[in-house]
Amino acid sequence: MPSVNIKARQIIEKVREEFGHTFEEMADLCNVAPGSIQRWYSTGRAKADKIKALENLIANTRLPEHKIAENLIEIYWHLKRPMTITYSQLRNISGREKLSLSVINRIDQELYERGFALIDDMDEEGRVIYFVIRKKWLSKKMTTVDDAILKEYYFKRVSLELDEEEG
Repeated sequence: MPSVNIKARQIIEKVREEFGHTFEEMADLCNVAPGSIQRWYSTGRAKADKIKALENLIANTRLPEHKIAENLIEIYWHLKRPMTITYSQLRNISGREKLSLSVINRIDQELYERGFALIDDMDEEGRVIYFVIRKKWLSKKMTTVDDAILKEYYFKRVSLELDEEEG
């Protein structure tokens, strides 16, 4: 069974971004029909030996932060809901060996400017994960903490600590 490259969409996007090639030009490089390139782009999958020419072309290129943000938003709309993505998945989308904090911050800024938020956390296995959520959901049904709420919280906390000491 031939091996499959599951990063075809990212590879095609990089070739378009870095070199400005059309589907037809990419098809010529790979010796396939333009429809094959379009199918690879839509499915994200291609036979590894067929897409190798494009892979070699972009071996050392990386997606810019705005394209990474666009891809995350596209995935969000595909799922139609907030999502989580692991660090390694985000790194793979970016085309980088590792993601620096400054790159992640720029991705976050790009998302923020488009109405989304990138929130980092850890999963049960201790891996870094990111939540991609629309900004409007961040403020829904949230209570703004004011001084009265803080005072009430500390009063209850002190009362509980006193009860524990007495009991």
